[in-house]
Amino acid sequence: MPEETFTVKIEKLVQGGWGLARVDGKVLLVRGAIPAETVAVTGGTAHKQYREAMVSQVLVPSPDRVAPPCPVYEACGGCQLQHLRYEAQLAHKAAILKETLARVGKLTVEDVAPVVPSPTPYGYRSAVRFVVFREGRGFALGFHEEGSHRPVAASCCLLVPDALREVIGTVNGRLAAQTRLPVRLESVEVRWSTSAGEVLLTWRIEPTGRSSAERLFDLFQDVPGVIGQVATAQGGGRWVRGRDWITDRLADLSFRISERSFMQANWVLNATLSQTVGDWALSGSSEGGEARLRVLELHAGIGTLGLPLARRGALVTLVDGNTHAVADARHAAKINHVGRTRFRHARAEELLVEVQPGDYDVIIVDPPRTGLSRECVREVLRLEVPRVLYLSCDPATLARDLGWLTAGGYRLSRLQPFDMFPQTAHLETLVELAR
Repeated sequence: MPEETFTVKIEKLVQGGWGLARVDGKVLLVRGAIPAETVAVTGGTAHKQYREAMVSQVLVPSPDRVAPPCPVYEACGGCQLQHLRYEAQLAHKAAILKETLARVGKLTVEDVAPVVPSPTPYGYRSAVRFVVFREGRGFALGFHEEGSHRPVAASCCLLVPDALREVIGTVNGRLAAQTRLPVRLESVEVRWSTSAGEVLLTWRIEPTGRSSAERLFDLFQDVPGVIGQVATAQGGGRWVRGRDWITDRLADLSFRISERSFMQANWVLNATLSQTVGDWALSGSSEGGEARLRVLELHAGIGTLGLPLARRGALVTLVDGNTHAVADARHAAKINHVGRTRFRHARAEELLVEVQPGDYDVIIVDPPRTGLSRECVREVLRLEVPRVLYLSCDPATLARDLGWLTAGGYRLSRLQPFDMFPQTAHLETLVELAR
């Protein structure tokens, strides 16, 4: 029996980059659509309160529609917006952010600042993870289809810089030539240094022994640019050949980025973001007041926000639950001769209970996609710190947390989104809260 076809007009884009339409009063989320377009969709997946579908034909196109350059765009789950002109992507992301803040956080933001664009809308990723799967007689690198575990060959990903894509192509070619591998591979993360051209390969493998891991390393030992390989096995087991870290520069600071530390994928735009955080943190200081500004940074990672701020004169306490990230931050402070820093390996919630009101002038938080815990929010409210800078990679959890913080006495004083992930629905947002 043939699937039913709908003709709908798209109202707007919503979280996740979906086009929203309505059929018989019910919500239909359409992948690959643009607001004001009339499109035909066939079939789709029904959920309790909405339905998901793909565009089967564009009947009345938007002037913002462009031809996606990626040959596997519609199959790969990595990008959602390649069919949309880049300037329009920025405008729609700002609109989604504004709507999410109102709907989830009950916050009215009259004018969302224009999204800071990525210097390059393609070729910006310095870190990318591929699944490894069997293809023909050999193996290949790829991504999963959206909403499934079916792999799509994608070693030519256009979000990766040309220099790194050459390395990935070589790795993919080596895999394709193997009818059998020394270990069963799940994925490989490739990290690349924009300043030094160093490449680190991190393999996720099934349980094995050292000899098998070493034979895996042998296959890629002479790939140009590779300065290290790491293999980590489910349930334990970790083997390293060469270095398990790369080095990169952010403005005038050099950072070591270990395999077990988080790395911001859009390293170039990360410099702009770091500069903005520093400017905002210091904006309330009088001349010479930087040396008296006391900053607590939670989820500090390797220190790309806190260390530049300390270099500019603030006293910064950097806190992270990842011991490897804290070690990288300490290392960066040492080799860059950055003083006025303190480091704590602790969960944000554990550290905050030790802090007393009046200890800090500014708190910077950069939590994972899940946002802040309720415990963390309660402690921040208890401290009544004059200002909080919140950096978020997820509008929904940001809106939720801002709702809690504003209900506790803070007001939203300024907001700036950054397009760290062009061609995708993701958005990074910096918010300043003041009492």
